Amino acid sequence: MSRNKSLSQQILALLRLLILAIACLAVLAPLAYLVINSIKLPREFLTVPPTILPTEVTFQHYEELIDDSKTIRYFRNSLTVALWTTAITILSGTLAAYGLARMRLAARFLALITFLFLFIRFYPRVTTVIPFFLVMRELDLLDTVWAIIIGQLGITIPFVTWLMLVVFQDLPAEIEEAAIVDGASIWQRFWRVVLPIVMPSVSAAAILTAFLSWNEFLIASSVARRKASVLSIAVASFVSDKGIQWGPMAAMSVVMIVPMIIFALFAQKYLIRGITFGAVKG
Repeated sequence: MSRNKSLSQQILALLRLLILAIACLAVLAPLAYLVINSIKLPREFLTVPPTILPTEVTFQHYEELIDDSKTIRYFRNSLTVALWTTAITILSGTLAAYGLARMRLAARFLALITFLFLFIRFYPRVTTVIPFFLVMRELDLLDTVWAIIIGQLGITIPFVTWLMLVVFQDLPAEIEEAAIVDGASIWQRFWRVVLPIVMPSVSAAAILTAFLSWNEFLIASSVARRKASVLSIAVASFVSDKGIQWGPMAAMSVVMIVPMIIFALFAQKYLIRGITFGAVKG
């Protein structure tokens, strides 16, 4: 009996390892092929049959990007959009969620608000491109990073508000009662009592917002022309009516991906902690 149980456990362990290996291969194979393409010679993209591994390694595409002053501008604009979007979103979304959670609204009304947050987050964004472009034109914000940031905030703030609203609703009321007895104002309760407790969830929301804003393309491509172009637009610019510049596009894609990979490696523990966060019920 014990031998059969041990055998079944080993089979399950092997199945888990196999599934994990397949998942890792599915995630890492495209990234590896992207890096390989970034170090291929231009002529190897036209060979028939196509070659997977380069016959000769070249860093020509990276050298061209480094020598191009536009690359620094693309990177700076992407970083600016990500930092400002994350900062404004976390501040606004967290405060809004805390206020909604403490207003003691009717359950139906709160459910309606939550539905609206989710609807704004998941409705087709392409439907808003033309109206948003017209609004930014009237405000004279076309081709500025602030146009991209404003477009992002319309998506990220509802998402973070919904995410943090769930967290604040799960907090036991007893946590703030002692502060109320001591005469703490609502601001003091939020900053000194509640915020330190929910900081893992705030960190997770900030990480997700940073990823979303760094990868922004649709809104950016509609309002940014030259000066405010970001890395995602730079990657797409290598596809034109004259053909596709595979090598430079792959190199620019690597330049765009690497910072997020490094950021994810350092931030993964905060993301996991924030997602699995739960207050101790009294």
